[in-house]
Amino acid sequence: MALFIALPMTAQDENSLKNVSVGELSYTIKEEPKTNLGTVVGAVLDVLAEQSTTEQPGYVDALRASVIAALGNVRRFVITDALQVEPNADTNILLDGVVNYFSTTRELRTPYGKKDKIPQFYAQISLTLNLKDPATGTVINSQMFEVNRTGWSWYNSSDTAIKEALEGLRKKVEKYYNTAYPYTANILERGVEKKDKQKELYIDLGAIHGLKEGTHFTVYILGSIGGKETRKQIGRLKVTSIEGDEVSLCKVSSGGKDIKAALDAQQRLLIISTD
Repeated sequence: MALFIALPMTAQDENSLKNVSVGELSYTIKEEPKTNLGTVVGAVLDVLAEQSTTEQPGYVDALRASVIAALGNVRRFVITDALQVEPNADTNILLDGVVNYFSTTRELRTPYGKKDKIPQFYAQISLTLNLKDPATGTVINSQMFEVNRTGWSWYNSSDTAIKEALEGLRKKVEKYYNTAYPYTANILERGVEKKDKQKELYIDLGAIHGLKEGTHFTVYILGSIGGKETRKQIGRLKVTSIEGDEVSLCKVSSGGKDIKAALDAQQRLLIISTD
């Protein structure tokens, strides 16, 4: 069985799990415009209006729960709820955030295939999440996530609009941090080959890194143009078995011919986790 060691792209401690302690999401409710109309009259006018927008501070706990659910699906994160458990010496990252806005808009619309206008709703969320060094409190990453109206985001109730917006936000948060904190692997050894195709590979990640079966990796050939690094995607891998603390077996799910050719030519490879 031929042995091939790819050029190390990152130290293995950079593939370690991150213990993330999730703090509060602060939300300052914007002051509503003053009016001389009574509460009942104002409410009636809102119902009759073509469009009205309402802030949703009562859903901040649900928003925080969506963020925690998203972070729990980030491959290299181990999540602790800081409102229940105090950060300790094992904490690598503190996370908190600011809710920039969270509202629903009600609008009288004529849905496709209908004749009459009916109330429909969409939700808008803007959230900034900050990752901080627990020792110094220094912000090491700050990212804004937004969910706004699209052509398919109208719903028959405010609650449904909020539910769908929270799910959309969850997916964005999960995808962002999985991309920002990927696994980077090296090939330890070739596995099964068939004619001119590579069918299996062993990589240097395993149980100690929290790697799980089913994780996907993209394989790139690295090059250089004008002193700038280039990447050319040549295939994908899927983890089929965790063989040890730092060894896993991967099936070559696509690009077997190109991967084998790259290995034979001892080209520089980058193997990075992807969704």
